[in-house]
Amino acid sequence: MWFYDNVSRDEFEKKKDYVEQIMCELGAVKLSINLPYQQKTTSYSGDIEEIHYSQRPIFKFKNEYFRVDEFICNDKPYIVIECGTYDELMKNSMEDADPFPYDLPDDEIKNEVKYSLGIEPYPST
Repeated sequence: MWFYDNVSRDEFEKKKDYVEQIMCELGAVKLSINLPYQQKTTSYSGDIEEIHYSQRPIFKFKNEYFRVDEFICNDKPYIVIECGTYDELMKNSMEDADPFPYDLPDDEIKNEVKYSLGIEPYPST
């Protein structure tokens, strides 16, 4: 069940496509890998559970593997980039980078992708 009025599932998926486009522009390579599991994300927000099955591609950048995923919050959906080794990818145990709101301006989304890929360090707070 999609529970946002301010953004449709289709619009959100297009934003994840945009993140993948940025990853490629920054040098990530899209791979064709058959995973031994179905890509599924389960998010909880209060009493609401959102299960989403996806066919997101896998990317390789330097020696790590990446996949664009999501994190659902009460106020809006967030994008998260998973990263890890090939073994972690195959075991579905990759780590999540810091999630970021889907509705950031394009230049800020590009910065978030750079942080997730390790091109630039996360800003210190």
